[in-house]
This record gives sequence, structure tokens and C-alpha cells, in this order.
Amino acid sequence: MEPWLIPALLALVAWSLQRVVAKVALATLSTPQFYFLSAVVSFPVYLPVLLLDPPPLSAFPGAIGVAALVALTFGITTEALRRGPVGRVSPITGLSPALTALLAITILGERMGGVRLTGVATATVAVVLLGYQRRSGQAREGWLMLAIASVVLQGLGAFLSKVVVTPSGPSALLVTSASVQVVVGGALVRRSNASYPAFHTPLMRLTIFVLGLAALATIGYLWALSVGPAAVIVPLVATSPALGGLIGSFVLREPRSRLQCAGIALGLLAAILLAMPE
Repeated sequence: MEPWLIPALLALVAWSLQRVVAKVALATLSTPQFYFLSAVVSFPVYLPVLLLDPPPLSAFPGAIGVAALVALTFGITTEALRRGPVGRVSPITGLSPALTALLAITILGERMGGVRLTGVATATVAVVLLGYQRRSGQAREGWLMLAIASVVLQGLGAFLSKVVVTPSGPSALLVTSASVQVVVGGALVRRSNASYPAFHTPLMRLTIFVLGLAALATIGYLWALSVGPAAVIVPLVATSPALGGLIGSFVLREPRSRLQCAGIALGLLAAILLAMPE
């Protein structure tokens, strides 16, 4: 088994659990509040990595650039969802892992066999199906260009993460990303006139625990990305909505359409195909 596969699979599981807990937490928290809470929990988890594995100063410019790109992508994706019908925006933005795989294959020269190529294609279809909703609402002008920009930025961001962490490890990117997220999240909370999240309720304690696990999984994911193929790892962890949807169906008893059930099944199949050794 490849050494990068286990942390990638752990990230898949942890991010799936995070999706389920986020669904419950967002019933009481706004999106800016949850975004800020995630940053506040992640930063102290990432900081020891910077001390245990100090990167060269040359790693920080690229890490800061990727962190800024991720923050920009969050804003553009959010605006696309605000303006456009979610039933069309979400499937479009779900194409980003395929773009990352294409960039990794063409620019970095990564190679994969037929089984994993099938897994990439299956994962892409799964994410599209999971994001599709029939009731779309009324769209505002400009949402399509924003959705396309989101695809490009998400795919490019994941690819550049691979480029940044490969020579020097994940520590610089982890800390700079969390720092940018704290600043952006705090600004979003203030702009929305919302209060900062309270930590004393049982739900918030559970949310903080799961966010901490997700942060640890992110460390493993970026380490895996530094030593493994982005063309496989990025589509693999992108199937987390499928596992999260399966967990949500049992734990939260959420109804699922036939297309979403198909997306869950294809996502789990894609994860199996991408995890198979070549």
C-alpha cells in the first residue's frame, strides 16, 4: 500500500464527519460564524507542525499565495451560489477535482492506470450528481461566469497546493491558510453583524471536537499530497460528500433523491477504485 493512501483515506472519513456535524451546527450558526469557528479551531492544531517541521522562508510566498487564492475562491463560490440556482451552480463547481487531475497529469507528468482513471471519472460524476437539485429558484445575472471561475480557482488551488507542499512539506501552507481564514472569517462575522460563536453548548463542543479531527486530517492530507499523486488524492478526498451523505441518511434521516442516491453510490465506488493499488 502506498504510504500516502492511509492519511488520504483518513481525511476522507474526517471531512465526511465534518459535513454531517456542520449540517447540524449551521442550524444555529451562520456561514461566517462557522467559517470563523473552523479557523479558530484549526490554527492551534496547525501551529505545532510549524514548530516541529519548520519550513524554509522560501516556502512562505507560495503558501501565502495559495492561501489568498483559497480565500478568493470561497468568496466567488459563495457569490455564485447566492446569485445562481444551486441545482446548477453546485454540479458545475463539482468539476474542479477533474481539473486538478488534468493539470497534474499534463504539467507534473503524473500517471495512473485504467482503474484509477475510471475512479477519477466516477468521482467527478458523483460530485455532480450530489450537487444537483431540481428546484433551482430564480437566477441573477452573472452566476454562470462566477461558477466557471470557481471551478478554475478550486482546481488550480488544489494543484498549486501540491506544487507548494512537495518541496518543503505542509507546515507553511497549513499555518498561512489558517491565519488568512482567521482574518477573513473575523471580517465576515463583523460585516454580518453576527456575534462570535459561543463554545459552552454541547453541540458546540461536539463541533469543535470534529473540527479538530478534521484539522488533524488536513495535516495528513497535505503530507499525502506532498509525496503522492495529486491526480489521485484530490479526486479521492473529493468523494467526501458521498460518505457524508451516507452518514447523514442514517444519522440525520435526511431524504435523498434518486440522483443523490446514485451520486452516493458512485462516490463510494470511486473511493474504492482510487484506493486500489496499481
